[in-house]
Amino acid sequence: MILQEGLPLLYQQFTALFGKNLLLSWRNKRATCLQIFSSFFFILLIFCIEEAMKASNASSSAYKNITDPTLLVSPPILPCEDKFFVKLPCYDFVWSGNNSRRVTDIVSAIMANNPGRPIPTNKVQSFKEPDEVDAWLLSHPLQVPGALHFVERNASVISYGVQTNSSSESKRGQTEDPTFKFLVPLQVAAEREIARSLLGDPNFGWGLGFKEFARPAIITETTSALSVMGPVFFLAFSMFGFVLQLGALVTEKEL
Repeated sequence: MILQEGLPLLYQQFTALFGKNLLLSWRNKRATCLQIFSSFFFILLIFCIEEAMKASNASSSAYKNITDPTLLVSPPILPCEDKFFVKLPCYDFVWSGNNSRRVTDIVSAIMANNPGRPIPTNKVQSFKEPDEVDAWLLSHPLQVPGALHFVERNASVISYGVQTNSSSESKRGQTEDPTFKFLVPLQVAAEREIARSLLGDPNFGWGLGFKEFARPAIITETTSALSVMGPVFFLAFSMFGFVLQLGALVTEKEL
């Protein structure tokens, strides 16, 4: 081989190295394809995640302006299995005040007159005092959406309280509103059956409707997957090229 100088030498070295690298790439086609297309794959992946997050959040009312809220009329007490996060076996509700025969009859009426679905007895747990309910809730987390506490003060006054977890839960872009999903149905059922018990009329009509307040969107900006996971993805597809380049360097030294 004739020793070249200047630009001819540069051209000679370039063609030699290019031919050598082309030969190495041809011998290791899998690594070459991975090095070329890895960046496109990761960009496509983060784009798909971004679109999936947008589609998931689009169904949540937190991202929408609510100008005319939907009317909720006489909502039923839902099965405990409808809760986003629940441990089985679960209960539709628990209650305290079982030392009163009248309160026991009221709870039985709540279970029997639940709209669309009578509540079976094995889905309800009773206690004497609210403290017993608190102790049970502490030892049985995620097994009941809410509790009712009754106190028969005299023949014409029966007070009650509703106990639920006020924290909203999110699952796959859906937000669980504990107020309208659990608290309001328990409240309506308790008030309805207390009124019927005090009036002595088991068929007394009790129809109420509830709406959430009209409001602007609670969350005005969605979380961007690019801003959260973008640096990690950019590092990942840069790392592929770096590792493969080092592998090619080692292979070159072994030849």
